Amino acid sequence: MSCCDSDRCTCLVVAGPGVTVTGNGGSGTPYTISADAAEPTALAGVDSPTVDVGVTGSGTPADPFEVTASVILDPTPPAGGDNLIQSGPDGLYLECEQVRGCISAGDGATYDPATGVVEARLSTDAGNTTTFGTDGGLYTPAASTEVTAVDSTTVDVGVSGTGAPGDPYEVTASVILDPTPPAGGTNLIQSGPEGLYLECEQVRGCISAGDGATYDPDTGVIEARISADAGNTVSIGTDGGLYAAGGGTSTPTDVEGGTTWTATNTVTGTGTPADPFIVSTDVTLDPTPPAGGTNLLHEGPEGLYVECADVRSCITAGDGVAYDPATGVIEARLSTDAGNTTVFGSDGGLFTPEASTELVAVDTPTINTTITGDGSAATPYEVSAAVILDPTPPAGGTNLLHEGPEGLYVECADVRSCITAGDGASYSAATGEVEARLSTQAGNQVAFGPDGGLFVPPDAPLEIGCGLQGAGTAASPLAAFPIAGQRAWTDNWACDDTDHSTLKCDPDTGALWTPPEHFSATDHFMINHMNPAIAAIGPTSGWTILQPGGTPAFVQWDIPANFLGNMCRFWGYETDTHASVDITANSTATFELGYVLAIDGTVDSIRPIEGVYTAFGASRRERYAGTVSHGYFSLPPAQARLVVYYPAVNVLTGSIAVNAWNSDAMLHTQTRA
Repeated sequence: MSCCDSDRCTCLVVAGPGVTVTGNGGSGTPYTISADAAEPTALAGVDSPTVDVGVTGSGTPADPFEVTASVILDPTPPAGGDNLIQSGPDGLYLECEQVRGCISAGDGATYDPATGVVEARLSTDAGNTTTFGTDGGLYTPAASTEVTAVDSTTVDVGVSGTGAPGDPYEVTASVILDPTPPAGGTNLIQSGPEGLYLECEQVRGCISAGDGATYDPDTGVIEARISADAGNTVSIGTDGGLYAAGGGTSTPTDVEGGTTWTATNTVTGTGTPADPFIVSTDVTLDPTPPAGGTNLLHEGPEGLYVECADVRSCITAGDGVAYDPATGVIEARLSTDAGNTTVFGSDGGLFTPEASTELVAVDTPTINTTITGDGSAATPYEVSAAVILDPTPPAGGTNLLHEGPEGLYVECADVRSCITAGDGASYSAATGEVEARLSTQAGNQVAFGPDGGLFVPPDAPLEIGCGLQGAGTAASPLAAFPIAGQRAWTDNWACDDTDHSTLKCDPDTGALWTPPEHFSATDHFMINHMNPAIAAIGPTSGWTILQPGGTPAFVQWDIPANFLGNMCRFWGYETDTHASVDITANSTATFELGYVLAIDGTVDSIRPIEGVYTAFGASRRERYAGTVSHGYFSLPPAQARLVVYYPAVNVLTGSIAVNAWNSDAMLHTQTRA
């Protein structure tokens, strides 16, 4: 039985929410059921102090809501420092590199922010005896002072005592007098209780008298000696000179002067009263004494003399003795070497104080230094340094740093407690997972889709853009069929709506579906660039591309237009290139390693991966590694892209050799809107 005739229909058709029914069911004015535009679902993002929530899209299948949540990192933390939390392509992170910059070293400690190693710092002051022991601890050997006597050819140095407070070292120095001088005579220098001396008594024994002269070694007087032969008329005149009286016609007296080794006698005159004989005697001084030195005897207007100044030049000082030839003073000479503790005591003797070492612990705001022991061999000094953790940080929170048996640490569990979730987001401090939070309010249409994204099901019964077919009866049920959409495509959709509708109807099931017109692809390869290896590269005055064998090394992706059949959607790509580099550097080398990035034949930027800015001071061979990335996310489907990475170095000083350079490269491409 049919409820409809040719003019009208008695069946009641009621329109539900979002649906309009017109006509009376007759053949002339049949029921027409159409779906109004659904009341749009209101979806807004609400930010919190720690999460920035963004919402894009209109909520339709063609333009669904996209909800993003980004953690907010404070660029200026309250305490005025740098935020240690970092955001990378895989999420938030806090590594040793960030934490190490918060630590510095004070007196007595060194800290390397590149490795995080804290160790005691030894003073470079002269005389420091503290070193690192074989077990890595601070070691100060038991104090000891060794005094050794070293003789010279002129001074005999003696050392007695043990250096202990009750038995101090005693250093004596005695001048050595040669008992058998080289010339075979007797040493004139004498040693007495008051020191060395040389008197006239010793010098007079060196002089003797020959013919015609007398010499008294007791008084040092030299005078003419008158012969006792009969008939000698020579005498000593009233003026102390030789005198011979003249005699008539007697035969003239013949007077001649004689010469000995030590005196020369000279006779003048004729022996007459008017011109008497005058005999003078000059002592002979040897200008070249047998030993080859300088004669110490001098002849002056008052006679022969030897002064202290003459004798002093014969004496010199050896090791441990100082001698002043200007004064004749001989004394012990103290070493000026750093660390010498021997001085002259209050009584003028040599004095070496008992050795002692004082060690003081100095704390810093970050290191607590403790010293135990007294520095002796039985209980040596032990220096320990403990990092100080602030129990009440300036911002009022809890210190995230912890100290364990293996050292300082910060774990994910510590950092996670710093993060909370606001409206529209949930956060698990146990796992660190942040996700969108769905409202439990009745009627909420937002859910998680099979792909894990937020999903709002389309409003019943029909979606604009696809019509209905069938009479609505059991024999001819309503069915959807694809037609061109009534809404214009978005600006970044390059294809026309008729040929590239995204809404399809499965002919077997009648269900609406969207074909997978999104495209993605991944490519990976690895290249060993160094064939042959590059032997030496000196200072390069900037970045230079490596050319093993004269050909530039490179990693390249030549991405064609309409990649993988994508003729409609805008597309993007990401590249990741990991370098593993084997470098030999000389002792003065400082350098940087990286890639030169070129896009479509034009250099885009320099991408450094490693840098050595302080020379090691010795040649070495090391391996370096790092990753650089590049991405672009809004390219028209008809646009090609050429992405090239060139391995490059910047040698600042010294020279390096590139033994190996491997590039492990990955490309990800995907369509976008």
